[in-house]
Amino acid sequence: MERVNVVAKTARTNGGLVAPENRGITRRAFITGLAVVGCAFPVVPFAQQAQPVRVRRIGLVVGDDPEGLEAAFRETLRNQGYIEGQNLLIEARYSLRSPSGTGVAAELLHMDLELVVVPSLPSALVAQQANPSMPLVIVTTPGIVSNGFAKSIEHPGGSATGIDELPPGVTATRLELLKAAAPAVSRVALISTTPGRGGHEAQLADAQDAAARLGVLVKPYRATTIDELKQALAATAADGMNGLLTFQGGLSFVNRQLIVDFAAAQRMPGMYQATVFAAAGGLMTWAPDLVDQYGRPPAMWSRS
Repeated sequence: MERVNVVAKTARTNGGLVAPENRGITRRAFITGLAVVGCAFPVVPFAQQAQPVRVRRIGLVVGDDPEGLEAAFRETLRNQGYIEGQNLLIEARYSLRSPSGTGVAAELLHMDLELVVVPSLPSALVAQQANPSMPLVIVTTPGIVSNGFAKSIEHPGGSATGIDELPPGVTATRLELLKAAAPAVSRVALISTTPGRGGHEAQLADAQDAAARLGVLVKPYRATTIDELKQALAATAADGMNGLLTFQGGLSFVNRQLIVDFAAAQRMPGMYQATVFAAAGGLMTWAPDLVDQYGRPPAMWSRS
């Protein structure tokens, strides 16, 4: 700002300064005038105090991560101007033998954090039970509404946000693509390790609708443990199933090599829930881009 000098010309007497020479201006008016000038040209301090930097504190649960999803998440944060050690602190907890990180999620729920980012439905359910008031960002989940994290997709409300990985028609499209790639398939086993409420039922209804159009039989096989998964796979062979489709679920995700190897041994064409199944040797996948999905939670959070 340009410096403005205000000079008041005064008359001198032996006693010093007196009122200005303009006899028509009273002492009160002179002082008032200086005050108005002073208000019009505020004093600028030599050194303006720097505003304190707000450090965002978030929790991050990392499960089975074959695609470098954590790295994608951190890179997106950096691209949005959040730098660890400057304006960002990430409390990360790892459970690399699990796709969901349920074993470590609860540890973050009572820390002084703005929110916790969880990879999937099982860890979100743990978080919801441990601390319902903690804001959550759920990277991907089957049934974000049916499991109580949102009132609706359009108007979620509450303290959780995330990506629902089961929009209508996903499972039907997968079955259609499997039938197109392997026309001889007529009996399709639906391997379901989907946790929570509503996700399994939505996928099953979707598959049954498509099966009726395609003229194929579908049968669900549910599993919640590795032993149940092995039993389910064996049952598909005993039942004469000649095609396989996996529903969304962490148990099947982390045991993808077991499933792919079984399908190959049985010469059973398979459609799988994630691209890592194809990398493991599976026939085909039609699935969301998980790297892209891990890039979206920072945008959801940074609006807060």
